[in-house]
Amino acid sequence: MTEPTPTTIRMPDSLDLVKHATLGINGLTGTVDPDLGYEPYFMGFFNVRPAYMVHWSTMVSGVLPKYLEALPLLRSMTGSALGAEIEAGIVHSILDNAAEDGLIYDRVSPRRPWNVGVHYGKRSWNEDYSNLGGDGRMLCGMDFYGQLTGDPAWEKRMQRTAERMLELAVVKGDIAYYPNVGLGNDFSYPRQSGWVHTNEPMGPQEGSEGATTFCQSQPVRGWMRWYRHSGDKRFLEMSRKFTHFYTLPKFWGGVVEHEPTYGPSRAHFWGHFHGTLGTLRGALEYALAADDYQMKSFVRDGYEWAWHNLCPRLGVDTLTESCTYADLTALGIQLSLAGIGDFWDQVDVVIRNALSQAQLQDRDALRHLGEAGPERPIDSPWGSPQDGRYINCQYQASMKGMENADNVLERSLGAFAFSLNGGRYQSPFSMQCCTANGNQAFYYAWDAVVKGSGDTATVNLLFNRFSPWLDLESYLPYEGKIIIHNKKARNLQVRIPGWVRLSELKCFVNDQPAAPVFTGRLAAFYDIPATATVRIEFPVTEETATLLLPDKNARQYRGVAKGDYRFKGSTCIGFAEEESIFGSDYPWVKIYQKPAYALNQAPMIEVPYHVVDNPIQWY
Repeated sequence: MTEPTPTTIRMPDSLDLVKHATLGINGLTGTVDPDLGYEPYFMGFFNVRPAYMVHWSTMVSGVLPKYLEALPLLRSMTGSALGAEIEAGIVHSILDNAAEDGLIYDRVSPRRPWNVGVHYGKRSWNEDYSNLGGDGRMLCGMDFYGQLTGDPAWEKRMQRTAERMLELAVVKGDIAYYPNVGLGNDFSYPRQSGWVHTNEPMGPQEGSEGATTFCQSQPVRGWMRWYRHSGDKRFLEMSRKFTHFYTLPKFWGGVVEHEPTYGPSRAHFWGHFHGTLGTLRGALEYALAADDYQMKSFVRDGYEWAWHNLCPRLGVDTLTESCTYADLTALGIQLSLAGIGDFWDQVDVVIRNALSQAQLQDRDALRHLGEAGPERPIDSPWGSPQDGRYINCQYQASMKGMENADNVLERSLGAFAFSLNGGRYQSPFSMQCCTANGNQAFYYAWDAVVKGSGDTATVNLLFNRFSPWLDLESYLPYEGKIIIHNKKARNLQVRIPGWVRLSELKCFVNDQPAAPVFTGRLAAFYDIPATATVRIEFPVTEETATLLLPDKNARQYRGVAKGDYRFKGSTCIGFAEEESIFGSDYPWVKIYQKPAYALNQAPMIEVPYHVVDNPIQWY
């Protein structure tokens, strides 16, 4: 007789990707405006009282499609019904907006006086516009919802959007691109005026964002999703031309290159960090579909170059926006699974020390931010020091309906802070492009923890995971121990982190000592019973490391910060000294604040038991 599937199960209280994803659903559904077509609020500010959120230009075509990507991924991995009504409203709003020609538009409306001129777009040019990069991301989200629901209508919607995007491309010989005409978000299409010019972008820093290649590469990500569905080689060919264009040498190169042609050929860069890594994601999607080895190598080189501009033990610098951590996670996983490199250690570092730390998780800590700041009535003629409307004394009056202070702290839990300032703090404000991008990465990692093929299951990352192949318990960083409950694999491969000495491993199958076969960092167990329990143990001790963190923003380097950090394995568990890396303590939310990680025995908790038979294919 088959035993009933449990609804909960006892697991170590270690970093739980599903818990983060569930909180992420709250952050996504909490940061939209149901009274305004579920348009996202762009930023939330927490260092004044009350905390408030603001609408911004281009949030409909530029950011809302990323919500369409994130929500089905998080819904699939968690099984949670949290915010389902809000999610349904988001989906309906997007489909209604895109019903006419397949593109999603920021539309002129008296209820949206910020449609242009709030950071993005000319104030004197106000008409409907569609960010083509956002349309590419919308294609990805449509594909994910199609996989989640099995509804064939999603394919028809994808085709209409993909075809319209194809029609709007400017093709010149062996290159193709979208021009930047100056309406709304960078490289957006004016619905009434059309392309008023077709000038070729000439440099990497064009537009308000300074992310030329990002805007050209995101359509490729969407087209590759549709190409896999349709097999229509027009989209592969157009993606080749776009990729040829945005990888031209004029868009690449480091801050200082002694030989000016070598850096661009190796994907060196110095500009918008997330923008460039997002570009590499588009290039990799094309390269994998076309089996273009040279482009695969270009992406690998760019990924490795990115790590030269970060603190490698933390995966952060002092100011990079949190979107970056999702890009680092996605690229590391895709490159590793495709056999273009072994970046599992980098992925592990980013998830533990960057991605998870950038998510807003502590309501009390956010409340303390406001208590330490000034009182600010809603729609005041001043705001948070990070509110872009007031920077450099360029005051823009708050437009009607632009601000909201209703339950902002609760609604922001699961959203993402803009950055991890100084490698010590969450920035005191969120940006919802980071919320939508960052939360997706919990799915990327969750999906990659266990991969099965034939009669072999491979464990790539040591996080708790329930799967049709096996259930994995991870005791890191409390203890150097993982327990695997096999379900149907005959052969099991476990990748051992690079910081573990293979000679110190102790392995057991059904409590009997076992000697795995090693291939690099993979420990292989052959012909194991279907219900076997595999236990792997290794030492994990606390150490202190002095780290250098580059201090940069999108366009400049400003020196190097230095600090002492405590680690157990690859997990940062705190600081060796408490003073701020800036010289004095900030009243901001500190990261790496989990003293329990210093314990040598993992606490156990009850967690929902949710197994996904057919995960969404996200790449």
